[in-house]
Amino acid sequence: MNFEVKLSVHEILQSKHFKHAKVIAGSAGLFRPVRWVHVLEVTTIENLLNGNELILSTGIGWKSDQDVFMSLVQQSIDSNASGLCIELGTYISAIPKEIKNLADAHDFPIIVFSKEVRFIDITQEIHSLLIKKHYKILSDLEEYSNRLNQLLLSSNPQQRILQLLHEHLKMNVFYISNQGKVKVISKKDKDKQNEIYQLIKENRIPKGMSVAHQSVQALSQTFADLFIISESEPITEFETLILDRSATALAQCLLRELYVEEQRMAKESEWVGCWIEGEYRNEQINRYLLELEPNLNPNVCSVMICKADNLDKLISEFTYLKVYFRSIFEQRGIYLLFHIQKNQIVFILLNIWKREDFKRRIQESIDCLVKSDFIKKKKFSQLDFSVGKFVKDLSHIKSSYLSAKETLSIREKMPSELKAYFYEDLYIFRLVLAANEQGVLSEFISDYIGPIIQHDQKTNGELLRTLKIFLQCKGAKKETAEHLHIVRQTLYHRLDKIYELIGRDFMESYKRQAIEVAISAYAYTTAAISSYEFASVKSS
Repeated sequence: MNFEVKLSVHEILQSKHFKHAKVIAGSAGLFRPVRWVHVLEVTTIENLLNGNELILSTGIGWKSDQDVFMSLVQQSIDSNASGLCIELGTYISAIPKEIKNLADAHDFPIIVFSKEVRFIDITQEIHSLLIKKHYKILSDLEEYSNRLNQLLLSSNPQQRILQLLHEHLKMNVFYISNQGKVKVISKKDKDKQNEIYQLIKENRIPKGMSVAHQSVQALSQTFADLFIISESEPITEFETLILDRSATALAQCLLRELYVEEQRMAKESEWVGCWIEGEYRNEQINRYLLELEPNLNPNVCSVMICKADNLDKLISEFTYLKVYFRSIFEQRGIYLLFHIQKNQIVFILLNIWKREDFKRRIQESIDCLVKSDFIKKKKFSQLDFSVGKFVKDLSHIKSSYLSAKETLSIREKMPSELKAYFYEDLYIFRLVLAANEQGVLSEFISDYIGPIIQHDQKTNGELLRTLKIFLQCKGAKKETAEHLHIVRQTLYHRLDKIYELIGRDFMESYKRQAIEVAISAYAYTTAAISSYEFASVKSS
């Protein structure tokens, strides 16, 4: 089936009101499409046409003025009109040879009526034909959509939908997944199929070949690209609509497969939970991964934690959320396994591609999720992510999990201080955490900035903040004053007090490093206390 959305001039000539009409020029253009029929008796028409109109005229506008007639035909050609129908007799008796030559040169049909005709009857009939054509197209689309719905309930629906598209349009069909897998439905031999695929891939469409494309999208992500290729006739609007319906059905098919797959993998969450707790050896892990995905051979891995306050309230949407996460990461060469813990999802990230840019690809995936319209539409609370250390040995995944938890903890306590998602970007806070666990952090803080903290608490002062900015500005007093929005004299007074409390040598290398660590440690401990107090208030 290959229905045209528009009528052609040739089809219109078969109607009863054109029984005595004669094509006197531009016969090679009789298959021009007609969107509308229009009566025109004026001589300036460029701004009156949209293209593909069949023009009806008595010639009253130009009568015997051949130059005006020539101009009218040229304007019609330039405006991409479908043809010109002229009633001979009353105002014009013949079509000049020069006009015919112009029309022939541009394949522009000129049709004459030798007898009087009623333009109102012609326009009414053609408009009725257009309406019938439109209704026929809608009926065929509805019938095609019903066939697609039936195929969605069958086994192997993807292959059947591609086969239906090919049989319905009699065109080559190419389905190219994001993973680079290509399915071709065509009567061409393998060499010709490969040749067409290369032309599509390199976007080198030769003259005479027509290509239409539609993305197969689900959950705001593109999973594949669907192409139809005609090697002779241009692809019509109707055929483009058939392509669109087919792509939508393939997306539904794909989403159903992903949903079933995720439900199956949800049962494996318990196994992954034991893995991140360090309960399995390498042999057990490799055997499990081999059963899960035969070609899965990760060269490095890590743990990512995703936290959302209302995750437990949206459990009905949770499977789709996992499908969405998986689609984003797998497009970047990262295989996901997951485990659910209350309001957290723990992901094991298995790197399939080269390890050198593993971190960059994780960052890109998280950025994509954070900005995603899908996440916003699902009304999840602000998602927070943390990524643990990278490990090559799969049995060491627990250390990555623990470091991801530490990263999340610090990001929650100090959101303004720590913007990065990765454990390796904690920098000095890794030492702070270790010192805190050993119980020596408070003593360290007291030894290096204790006097300044006590002074600020008694006077509601700004010495600690001033010291922090002064160190960040590498001792540049002008820059420090500008950051603090104070005059130089005020800064000098504060620095004198700092010298008095911790000594003038605090800019010396080792002492400065110790003070910077103490400042970060103090920020961490005060944030921890604040978060504890906030939690206590909520629980009470």
